Amino acid sequence: MRSTKLILFAIIIAILLAGCGGGNAPASSPTSSANTSSKPAATASAITPVPQPAGSTKITFWYGLSGHNGDVVQEVINKYNQSQKKYYVEGVFQSSYDDTLNKFNASLASQDLPNIVQIYDIGTQRMIDTKQIIPIQDLVNRDHLQSLVDDLEPAIRSYYTIGGKLYSMPFNSSTAVMYFDKNAFRDAGLDPNKKIWTYDELLQAAQKLTKKDASGKASRVGVAFYDYAWLFEEEMAVHNQLYAQPDNGRTQRATKYIFNSNPGVQWLELQKKLLSNGTALYYGVNGANTASAALLTGKAAITFDSIASLRTYVDTAKKNGGKVDVGVAYLPRQTSAQGRTIIGGASLWITNKGTKEQQEGAWDFIKFATQKDTQVFWSSNTGYVPIRLSAYDLPEMKEALSKYPQFQVAIDQIRAAPTNYYNAGCVSGNMLAVRNYVQQATDDYLTGHVSSAQTALDTAVKKSNDSLDEYNASNQ
Repeated sequence: MRSTKLILFAIIIAILLAGCGGGNAPASSPTSSANTSSKPAATASAITPVPQPAGSTKITFWYGLSGHNGDVVQEVINKYNQSQKKYYVEGVFQSSYDDTLNKFNASLASQDLPNIVQIYDIGTQRMIDTKQIIPIQDLVNRDHLQSLVDDLEPAIRSYYTIGGKLYSMPFNSSTAVMYFDKNAFRDAGLDPNKKIWTYDELLQAAQKLTKKDASGKASRVGVAFYDYAWLFEEEMAVHNQLYAQPDNGRTQRATKYIFNSNPGVQWLELQKKLLSNGTALYYGVNGANTASAALLTGKAAITFDSIASLRTYVDTAKKNGGKVDVGVAYLPRQTSAQGRTIIGGASLWITNKGTKEQQEGAWDFIKFATQKDTQVFWSSNTGYVPIRLSAYDLPEMKEALSKYPQFQVAIDQIRAAPTNYYNAGCVSGNMLAVRNYVQQATDDYLTGHVSSAQTALDTAVKKSNDSLDEYNASNQ
């Protein structure tokens, strides 16, 4: 019976992932049994893994970060492997966040699972529902390490804590911010040091920032944006609005989405006003890179993106001749907004598979990855927010903040309001599908296929609730 349930669960997950355009096909699955081979497996990282010491226990770690950030993951792994000889962590790249979760769920029936897996934020409920994990809180309590949990950044800790229990250990965390060109702001007579912009102020600023030639064609617009449901989720949190009932899935399983409330409608209407005024460019669902390029080439003065991209923005601006002076502000909001942004990124989960020794090795690596010096190395080399409050006391972190002062704005933003159910983020089993529905609704409204933002979001909520009912029925 247990095997049948796992197979059914995997099929449902695969369907939901397919509905969201999961991405590339999964790579071949490594075994989770103890292995003392000295030859490391192939890796997508440009960083060469250190050799495995004879007699050490292999810990398999699936991760989904690519490019430079994937290289830093391998560097963290190498640092751990060189710090001791009892365990050996083998990093196995899985192409993307979606592919990692897809492969994990597809492997449930065969039980061919890793010892550690990096899963992005919205996969939290799904991971809990697999019943194939060891909650981090259980290990924290066993080893009397609550002081470590208490030192986690509150906004980050709150996301991965459900029903008072920390299920996974945060690893790479970020939040969304408003990027802008300080030089363009100065030229338009706007304050480049202003951190908080209301919707009305953003509309007015976009008018001043837009430049048109003699023919009326815009050579620079105020805002370049794209369709990403994470930004929609951030805006709901900023305005202290629940995404789902009850309590965003924080006290019990989410049973009903309610994101078609006024703040969601107003966020879509703000974007439509910018477009109607001729002060913005919209690049659609897959337009993140194009929107950032518009800012960095002077074709737009504002865009929205993750703070984890800060170094890329700053470095690219320098390579382009320094004409763009990259600034960072809070996400725009209504005047009455009292909330804060939620976090994004991913966390580390320990599976209950493999040997007892492998499970202990997985926990040992996670403790290493969360050490404050490791977190400073990680943050300084990637742009993600350190998960430990004490990391900011180290000179290396102070140096990083001095080099990239814009980073402090993101830190201030996630500390701008007390943690509550609104800004902890929504936890539910079908969030992948829901993001797809929200993005479709946004695009339909912005491109004129649906006449009102309310109608578009009402449709998205209905689809989301139908999907949630199906998911919950299979995972009680």
